[in-house]
Amino acid sequence: MKYIVVTGANGGIGNATARLLLKNGYEVIGVDLFESDINDKHYHHICCDLSNSSSIEECKALIKKMTNEIYMIYNLAGIFKLQTMIEGSEEDLRKILEVNFFGAYKINRSLYPLLTKNSRILMFTSEVARYSPQPFNGYYALSKIIVDKYADILRRELNYVGIKVIKVQSGAIKTKLLDGVNHEYETTLSKTNCYKKPLIKLKKLMDDEIKKQVSPDLMAKKIVKLADKKHTKINYKIKNSFKLRFLNSLPEKLQDFIYSSVIK
Repeated sequence: MKYIVVTGANGGIGNATARLLLKNGYEVIGVDLFESDINDKHYHHICCDLSNSSSIEECKALIKKMTNEIYMIYNLAGIFKLQTMIEGSEEDLRKILEVNFFGAYKINRSLYPLLTKNSRILMFTSEVARYSPQPFNGYYALSKIIVDKYADILRRELNYVGIKVIKVQSGAIKTKLLDGVNHEYETTLSKTNCYKKPLIKLKKLMDDEIKKQVSPDLMAKKIVKLADKKHTKINYKIKNSFKLRFLNSLPEKLQDFIYSSVIK
């Protein structure tokens, strides 16, 4: 049996991915801060706080009791924060970097000794990592840009030891993470002194993009295929936004003008 670790296993994409991997005959180790609702003898859930190094080491110790070899790590855990760079909380910025980047960085480092030649690591980044950043999405964009570049560096380093690193830049997925966008928006709007009008204008554009979110089951089907695929690409762009892609085909100054004209 091949063991696969799924972080964020209790989230929308993580849960769907874990279930599909089980159907495909894998032994799945789900890692999440909260308990899982998956009931399967081949599923092993570990409660772990990815922002806590001691918790990650405890997670590793539990995994070593199950197996000495891991075939693949799916780094799917993540959180979302919508705040402005000037008025936003430094604590929240540190939190999102701790979970989205350092969580993946630490779990990969910790479990690396259990990976063998031909093992794989999947890094779930975001379409925001490939585009010029949008206003008011800086905290999330920063975290995903760092994860994206980390994935590129890790891929080139692990090439030397025969371990694949696959990057997935996804668009909007219908998960608990996006369900919290409206709460984040309302909180930021209520606290801002500088950006009330732009944030009110932003709401319609934000809602239009959220309406296009796809099912986590669809995303799971696409990324689970990468576990068995013999020849994988460096990067998979899945369900990316046409509007963002078009906007980013324009010069930066023109993008600035459009943002300042449409959201003001």
